[in-house]
Formats: sequence, structure tokens, C-alpha cells
Amino acid sequence: MSLVLREVLTLGFSTTKRLRQTEYRAPHRVRDRVSLFYPFKRWTALGHWIVLGNHARMMPELANITITSKGETLDELPTYSGVYRFFSSENTLLYVGKSIDIRARVQSHFQEGRKPGRHQRIMSQVSRIETESTTGEIGALLVENAAIKAETPLYNRRQRQVRKLWTIHLNRSRDNFLQPVSADFSPWGERALDSYGLFHNRRHVDNTIRRHARDHGLCLRMLGLDAGKGPCFQYQLKRCDGACAGDETPEEHNARLLSVLDRDRIAAWPFAGPLFLVERNIRPQDQQPAEQYHLVNHWSWLGCFDDTMAARKASQDNHQTVFDRDAYRMLMSALRKGKLELVDAATMQPVDNPLIRENFD
Repeated sequence: MSLVLREVLTLGFSTTKRLRQTEYRAPHRVRDRVSLFYPFKRWTALGHWIVLGNHARMMPELANITITSKGETLDELPTYSGVYRFFSSENTLLYVGKSIDIRARVQSHFQEGRKPGRHQRIMSQVSRIETESTTGEIGALLVENAAIKAETPLYNRRQRQVRKLWTIHLNRSRDNFLQPVSADFSPWGERALDSYGLFHNRRHVDNTIRRHARDHGLCLRMLGLDAGKGPCFQYQLKRCDGACAGDETPEEHNARLLSVLDRDRIAAWPFAGPLFLVERNIRPQDQQPAEQYHLVNHWSWLGCFDDTMAARKASQDNHQTVFDRDAYRMLMSALRKGKLELVDAATMQPVDNPLIRENFD
């Protein structure tokens, strides 16, 4: 056991406090073990003071933090919505986050960094913080999602890009029964047809369809998963509601199938072409955009712009549309809530939102 660790265990808090006030750097293993006996993990040998507002607090290994490239303090961080990025001293992007109040969220990171765990590992490496303003929460969600996918920060676990996926498409049999089939889900191109669910392999697709059939009395034979004629074996076991035996019509069977699949539906793009989702803030703060134009086509978010001139210029470029599951969910939620104005990207004329009507159908 090292001399430093023996002193901490023997003399307790007072020794730990004295060590914290020095510039001594203990070996890595010692620092980790010392942290078990003192609530401010890893500050024992490496602690520094940093000012948060009017309060001087200990922060883990955060000497010489530059809040932005302009050198602002934490108190000068914006209180409006947007995205923030944590960088290390080697300029490595550690983490990307979003909030409707950037300053409050960043300060909460510092507070959470006082506890042992993932947050402390992140905050112990932070050397610089950069911020990016948005008009509102929807913009912050979309910008953060795109940044995580494109910039791959070290500590963001979620929202990583999935390369290969499968989905369910519906074909129609000669008897007018809808039959789900597995299909390669290409993230590129137009979304002209509805699809259902996203899966990592075909076996997962097949298992999902069979589970739905078992739980909802659907006929595997009518779904195209069981060969033969006449009543199926599941009908004899009373697990099939009898579409194969003529006990229900194709329309009834199809309606039940669609009802089961609908919660995982990936809707076809319901508009004629690209459009802008206009997000506005009636009380913007200084340096916060009062409105932003989100360019979207076939559920692909192509960027946001602070004025109509920049937006129209961007809409004339030939963008490749790439489907992103997280962006789709964000956009679908925003459209269903009906809080954004929709504008045709080519004509700049208002567009009706069919997804609001869908909520009431």
C-alpha cells in the first residue's frame, strides 16, 4: 500500500483535505482507491476550484475550463434552448447534449459530476464547452440527433446510426388477404409506401409476425406462413379465429392485422415534395433566432436555417434523403402535435397537415 493511501486511511478527512489542496499527482490506481474514502471522487490529489455563479465549488479535474472559444464563464452561458458540446484538452468531442435551458443543464452536469460514475468520467476530461442556439425544443432535438450521428462523440450512448435493418411490407393474396413479408429496409431514397417496424434480422421479423398471429387469433395460413388448404392446425387448437375455415372475411382479418401492426407503422411521406417545418419563438432572447426553417423530405431532416433566403437556397440543392429512425420519431411527434407551420419548399406556400386529421380519425 502506498504512503499516500496509508495516510488517508489512517488520518481520514483532514489528510484528504490537505492532499486536495496540493498539486501532487498520485498514481492512477491510488487516485481511484483514495476516492472510495472521500465523497468528491478523484479530487484528493487533483482537485481544482472553479466558479459556478456566485458559489465556489470543487469540480473534478476541471482547472482552466474555457466555456467557449471566446472565453466566457459558466454564468455567461445562454439560458435559451440549443445544443452544447463538451471537448477535452486534446479537442476530442466528449459529449453532445441539448436543453431548453443550456446554462441550467450544463450546471446540472457539474453537479452530477460530483458523484462517482459515468458523469464524473466525462466531466473530469472537459476543457472547453461550445453552444449552438435554436429557436425551440424541436430544433434542439433534431440538431442534437444529427450531431451525434455525424460527429460520434465519445460518451453519447444512444442514437447511434444503425447500418442494416429489416422491415415488414404487406402484399395482397389472390383471396384478398394481406400477407406480411420481410423486406430490406433501405435508409436511402423515397418513402412512398407504409412499412411496419424496424428489425435487425429476418428471423426477428418472422418471430414478430408469428407472435402477433398467436396473440390475436390471426391465421398463419392466410398470412402466408403455413402451406396447405382448408382449416389450419391452429384453428383446431382454437388459436386461430377461422379465416381459413370461412368463419371471418378477409376484410375482418385484414383489419385486425393492420390494428396490430399500426403502432409500429413507418408512414409513407404524406407530402408532394420537400417542405419546411417553421418553428417560431414569440419571445426570443438576445442572440437566439426568433424562427428557424427545418428542411425535411421523405422524413429526412436536411438542416435548419434562420432566414427564408438561406432556407430557399438550401432547398434548391440536390440532397440525398437518408431515413433516420430517431429523426422520424421526432418529426412525426412534432407534426401530430400541430405546433409547427408547414411551408412548401418550392413555392413557400402554406401546406395542410394531414397528420393532425389522422389523430381524430
